[in-house]
Amino acid sequence: MYQGTQNRCFPTFPGRLSNRGLRWSPRRIPAVLAAVWGVLSWLSTGYAQELVEDVIVSDPTVRLFDPEFDQAGDRFTWIAQDGRVFIGYVDRATGNFVPPNGAAVLVGEGALTVPNEVGNGPEWVFEKEYGPQIVYTVATATSGRVLARARKEGEVWVSSVLPFGNNRFAPIGSLDRGDSVPRISYLQRTTQQATTDILTKWRNLDDSGSEGLVPGDDVQGLRWVEGRRALTYSAVVDGVRQAFLYDVDTKVREQLTFDNGPKESIFMWQAPEYAEEYLFFTLINESSLGVYRKVNGAWSKVYSVKPPSKGKFIQSPEFLKHNGKSYLFMVTSDNPLSTNKDLPSDIWLSGIDPAAPNFRQCSDPSEKVRKDPEVYVTDLGPFLYYAAKPEGGSFPLIYRCDTGLGPKQ
Repeated sequence: MYQGTQNRCFPTFPGRLSNRGLRWSPRRIPAVLAAVWGVLSWLSTGYAQELVEDVIVSDPTVRLFDPEFDQAGDRFTWIAQDGRVFIGYVDRATGNFVPPNGAAVLVGEGALTVPNEVGNGPEWVFEKEYGPQIVYTVATATSGRVLARARKEGEVWVSSVLPFGNNRFAPIGSLDRGDSVPRISYLQRTTQQATTDILTKWRNLDDSGSEGLVPGDDVQGLRWVEGRRALTYSAVVDGVRQAFLYDVDTKVREQLTFDNGPKESIFMWQAPEYAEEYLFFTLINESSLGVYRKVNGAWSKVYSVKPPSKGKFIQSPEFLKHNGKSYLFMVTSDNPLSTNKDLPSDIWLSGIDPAAPNFRQCSDPSEKVRKDPEVYVTDLGPFLYYAAKPEGGSFPLIYRCDTGLGPKQ
């Protein structure tokens, strides 16, 4: 075990302290040597760190869930339990929510709530003319689930349903700032011959005629690739879920992985430590993250990320870039299901350099069921924000933990 002293954790050695220091006994030497070896191994993983208690940043009386951040705007969007869509702000100096209830600006109403009514909440989509917009799902009596958006026109936020957005839901927006033709992906429920299918589709935000089907068997987990009009996702091939890349303009689908183990949660980004070369990672067997790089024209796994965490499964992985390096963050738990509400979980951070493994537990040692971490970079460095129910609480609140990566340089 580790003892905290002045917010730092140090190993506990077998021995007895007195006013003359540590008294040694010959019979304790093997235990001492084992402890020293443990410390050296602990330091070699890059896991030596400060342990600081996580901070609640949301109002304890408000069910603020699934905030999505717009870094440049120092803000986040979320949906209240009554279906109102809000923007809240973040104090860049402290990382605290302003106001704590997140209800700074009302931008829409009638949205389906998360997670009971729809799989994900509001999402940002970046567009050149109107700036960052918000896409989400509403429900109508005649059209069922409908795609909706809110955008700032002048000084006023205006919400509306998207043309031909009926029976479509759970939009995810592209995040390329200055994009004149932004895109969204989403789901469509169809009913034919007494069976119900869910299709995965995409379209240009303001052009319903551009709608297209994302190809593949049992497509899941669509994510837009930064700087490209392309999506990553997983689909089943010969009974195994693999990673894919799909260019929505050329209609070319590329299978990215062929190795064993089901793949989920595929994210592709431009890695600063590789001269902005594209890399991607994927969750494999729900227990490790494979980092892939194109080598001699073929995608190859160059690193396998498995943090030294108590929990053996990984949930909700994403990436962040800071000071010229890429990092992966994730939830770790003894339950592979992100819907788990009972087993404790932690938030971890990892580098991607196989020559210098570097892991850090971002969350504090307290036992909580932590969910859905998101990143926002403060003046102090990147913070990770997650949902967890406090001891004695009746619903989850938003906490923040410090990644320890330090300020932007």
